[in-house]
Amino acid sequence: MSSWSGGLQPWLAPWAEWLLRFYPPAVVTSTYRSYGEQLALYQNRANNPYPVAPPCCSKHTQGRAFDVSAPDEILEQLGAIWNSVGGTWSRSDVIHFEA
Repeated sequence: MSSWSGGLQPWLAPWAEWLLRFYPPAVVTSTYRSYGEQLALYQNRANNPYPVAPPCCSKHTQGRAFDVSAPDEILEQLGAIWNSVGGTWSRSDVIHFEA
């Protein structure tokens, strides 16, 4: 297991690891965020190029989401794979994968 996988629900971490095997250079940049961390990110959302959910609505605060850094075309391919196994990914937030 990767060092970042501890920030995910135990049942989700193996799925995230599995997904990243399709493009090994992809890097997980964020998993679990506390309420306070998500609130700070939300309050600064105008400076973030990606959508940011309020703390009450973010799967990151539940350990059920992870963000990935990879080229956009790779994120789209990973997103299609993730959606095909029942995860949630959208072109409107290409770095965000959730379950």
